[in-house]
Amino acid sequence: MKKWKWLGAASLLCIGVLSMQSYGETQEELLTTLAGKPGIGYENGVYTEALFGEPEGIAVRNGSLAVADTGNNLIRMAGNGRIVTQSGNVQGRDSMGCAWGGYRDSSKGFSYFHSPADCDFYDGWKIVVADEENNAVRVIGNTWVYTIGGQGKEGYEESSKGYQALFSGPSGVAVGSGGKVYVSDTGNHCIRIIDSQGRTSLLAGTPQTGGYEDGSLTSAKFLEPGRLAVAEDGTIYVCDTGNQRIRKIQDGQVTTLAGGSVGRYLDTEYRNPGYRDGTGEQALFRFPQGICLAEDVVIVADTGNHVIRAISPEGVTGTIAGTGDAGFEDGRPLEASLYAPEDVAWENGILYISDTGNSAIRTMKFDPQSWLESLQ
Repeated sequence: MKKWKWLGAASLLCIGVLSMQSYGETQEELLTTLAGKPGIGYENGVYTEALFGEPEGIAVRNGSLAVADTGNNLIRMAGNGRIVTQSGNVQGRDSMGCAWGGYRDSSKGFSYFHSPADCDFYDGWKIVVADEENNAVRVIGNTWVYTIGGQGKEGYEESSKGYQALFSGPSGVAVGSGGKVYVSDTGNHCIRIIDSQGRTSLLAGTPQTGGYEDGSLTSAKFLEPGRLAVAEDGTIYVCDTGNQRIRKIQDGQVTTLAGGSVGRYLDTEYRNPGYRDGTGEQALFRFPQGICLAEDVVIVADTGNHVIRAISPEGVTGTIAGTGDAGFEDGRPLEASLYAPEDVAWENGILYISDTGNSAIRTMKFDPQSWLESLQ
């Protein structure tokens, strides 16, 4: 089952949240809209006038935000009060208003993407992109867009030349030390690496075999992993979307940081979703898609629950934004509403949220140390 199918079928299941919400209830900072508004559109310019088409993955560096504008098949940039298009083209639109996708490596203004799902800064100010529907990993260079992983067709194959490898719907990319690009190869249920020489290799998971299992890198199993984040010490955190869990890859082992589930969801292969704050497997998620690090706090876009969650190093999960009901409203973080947020990025105390269902970028202040202190 493709990962976007569950959103329409899922009904919100709220079964209680714990007292960690006190952090958001007492802070004065607001969750506000940086740019965009509900509905699919395309407009560059000042933040208040810019429009997006259901953006998904985001990344921030030195105050500049890269946005995978998925419904428009573009990569956009936000900075200095304006939104501009970094790469891609809108060729035309279907009956739903979504842009037609394409696949072409070319100069930035003449390249085509098809449902770009995630992005990260790479080798300075280049941008690496998980071009999901093209089954490829691409780079926006200084003047040119080029492919470093995949051939534009679906499959699983490693190669010493990344453009000869095969991927299946990659939905997450994160850049680590030494120029390594970590890829959530979603349709193949595994995490892969593209090194600085363009060679691909398997990091963790059992290719083409979905499931849930902690353990060694080669014995562990994921189910349609979403986005991922790399810590300074090399630890990798993964939204294991189909398993409703947040996983950790460290010291040759895959473990579960937070999330638990019993049984299967309806007649699918997915684990049962839910919504509950708590410690370790007591916490419940509903198809979490996005993840970032705020110092040593893991922040998760819990997409199906329409909320943003934070996880301590000990695995304590608390809600920091959203009410649990889909909507579009600014305000105090736990009173404001989001609609299917798909990614998060944090820098210098500011949390950026890709509010996908609202075609908007939202922001709020978040102090990880204050939040950790609120748990004590």
